[in-house]
Amino acid sequence: MTKSSSATPEQHRLYKGYKRFRKGRYQEAKELYNQLGDQQDPDIMIIGCADSRADPALIFDTAPGEIFVVRNVAALVPPYETSGGYHGVSAAVEFAVTHLKVKMILVMGHGGCGGVKASLSAANDKPIGQFIAPWVEMASEARDEVLADPNLKNADDRQLALERGVVRQSMTNLMTFPFVKEAVERGDLDIDGAWFAIGPGQLHWLDKVNDDFWLVDPGV
Repeated sequence: MTKSSSATPEQHRLYKGYKRFRKGRYQEAKELYNQLGDQQDPDIMIIGCADSRADPALIFDTAPGEIFVVRNVAALVPPYETSGGYHGVSAAVEFAVTHLKVKMILVMGHGGCGGVKASLSAANDKPIGQFIAPWVEMASEARDEVLADPNLKNADDRQLALERGVVRQSMTNLMTFPFVKEAVERGDLDIDGAWFAIGPGQLHWLDKVNDDFWLVDPGV
């Protein structure tokens, strides 16, 4: 059964994209999709921002089933806690570590992050959104460090510093999960951080020894 005559322009766009997928990438990887129909076995989990411009699957040119991805506003990971409420990111981390047995969790921020802007706005008593404002409060520790740094004199510098500071904070929060900490200590899991500059398409990787980001050679 098909039904598209009354579709909205946005629906038509998605239908057309699906048709291109079926004629192109699906045909090229049909056997792989059939294998993935029953199970997945990725080695890498990526926690990224929901921003439409920073898709980890495109940035890392991955095949279907290769990465387990969670995306949310500002790529934030909450600290471990067991109170009531919904814990979507925590559930995904638990599934990735305890069931999929991923070998790496990469937290990836990006340039021009709206969630980071919202965090900085809240510091000026201008909270943004009923749900956004409390969510980005998870970045308050990193934000306060940025705002206290006398070397960060303008808004762009503070934005960049917090985009990278949020990556560090999410990595720190991951280590508050007992099953994550145990996997890291066993040598079964690595936690890494990265930051993607959208315009120039540049990937910066966190050196955990020097606590600084270095530019990955694009090889072009």
